[in-house]
Amino acid sequence: MTPMEPNAIEAAARYLHALQSSGRFGARLEAGLRPATPEDGWRIQRRISELRGRPAIGWKCGLPPGDRWVAAALHDARPSGGTAAAPAGPTGAARIEPELAFELKQSLPPRATPYTRADVDAAIGSVRLAVEVLGCRYDEPADASGPELMADSLWHQSVVLGPTVDVDLAQEPFPGPFEIALSVQGHDDLTFPASHPNGDPRLPLYWLAEFLRSQGMGLEVGQAVITGSFAGAIELPFERPAVLRYGSFGELALTLEQL
Repeated sequence: MTPMEPNAIEAAARYLHALQSSGRFGARLEAGLRPATPEDGWRIQRRISELRGRPAIGWKCGLPPGDRWVAAALHDARPSGGTAAAPAGPTGAARIEPELAFELKQSLPPRATPYTRADVDAAIGSVRLAVEVLGCRYDEPADASGPELMADSLWHQSVVLGPTVDVDLAQEPFPGPFEIALSVQGHDDLTFPASHPNGDPRLPLYWLAEFLRSQGMGLEVGQAVITGSFAGAIELPFERPAVLRYGSFGELALTLEQL
């Protein structure tokens, strides 16, 4: 398939960047600007990152099914206990995903040789509780293709970073079984069994290190990487303080405001 022309990549990136910057929603990309391959979706996403004019603070990633790519730069991190903006989902509530974030104490720059799992493990400096706030800029996201969602950062709105947790990366399995309890002001408490979709939440990080290397890019010291939800997508009402307790690891607090 013929790659998109540079002027089409630029036009698509500027359209989505305008939506992301304003908090507004819009129609899918016009037919001539829609990426049809992961490569073109990635090129649009990377151009949007350049238009933001500030470096990525981290990445979201997942083990890709088939020929898809699952990677998006993170540009907006909020502290635990703070407020984050989110779009309303189909039921009128926001949607979040409880995750762990791997913070890097050393960079994994572009190089000719592949990165091993041991290389990546050695670069991990700490593990933090995290919540990804979900959002899509398309009015009708269900109609968007995988490459279109890639261009728009794969449902990413922002990330809330919580406290560092005491975990043993050598533990088998990692991080071991636990539960996530959700308390929302004015609502009954909920409990979710915590299970990463890939078993070990580091597996997508290993993939990301190699994927970025294949693109002539790398991971940088201080960046945080989230790799998938431990409880799927959870609905959260707006304007209600919420606390997520990650078993014995600790807790993360947030309040969401509607975009």
